[in-house]
Amino acid sequence: MAVVKIKYTKTERARQNKILKVSLRMLPLFEAMEKSLMATVNSIAEKIEQIHAAIEKNEAQAEDWLAVMSDSWVDINQFIWVNKVITKAVDIAGVRVQQFEGVDFKRMPIAENTPLWVDDAIELMQEQLQLLAEIGCLKEQIECLEEELLEVRARIKLFENRRIPNAKMAIRKIGQKLQDDERLTIATAKVVKTKKMEEALL
Repeated sequence: MAVVKIKYTKTERARQNKILKVSLRMLPLFEAMEKSLMATVNSIAEKIEQIHAAIEKNEAQAEDWLAVMSDSWVDINQFIWVNKVITKAVDIAGVRVQQFEGVDFKRMPIAENTPLWVDDAIELMQEQLQLLAEIGCLKEQIECLEEELLEVRARIKLFENRRIPNAKMAIRKIGQKLQDDERLTIATAKVVKTKKMEEALL
C-alpha cells in the first residue's frame, strides 16, 4: 500500500475533513445501490426460472405429438423462425438495459398436403421461441446489472478501505502536528519573553 503524503496545514486538514464528510455521506448511498442491484438480479433470475418452467410445461403438454414430429418428414423450422427480437431501452435499478417487447417472426405458408398437427406445432414453436428470446434478454439484463454491481462494490471498498481510513488518519496526524507546533510556539514565546526579562534586569 502506497504511503499517503500529508501536508501538515490547516488547509489540508479542512480538505481531508471535506473528503471524510463526502465519503461518509456517499458510502450508504452505494450500499443501498448494491442492495437494490442484488435484489433486481435475484428477481430477474426468478423470472428466468419461471419461464424455463413454462417451456417445460409446454413440452410436457405436447409430448403426444412431439413423437410424431420426430418421425415425420416435416421440419417445423422451415415454417417459422425468428426474424428479430424486439426490445426497448429502459432503466432498471439505475442501469440502462434492453427490455423484451416481443418477437418478429417469419412464417412460411403451409401446403395443403402438410399434416394437420403442423399448425399446432408451429404455434408451440412460436411460443417456445418467444419464451427463449425473453430469457436471452433477461440474461443480458443480468450481465449489465452484475457489471454495475462490481463497480459499486469496488467503490464501497474504496470508501471503506482507503478514503475514509486515510482521511481519518490524515486528520488525526495533522491535528497532532498542529497541536505540537502550537505548543512549541507557545514554549518558544515563553523562553523569548523570559530571556528578554532577564536581559532587562541586567
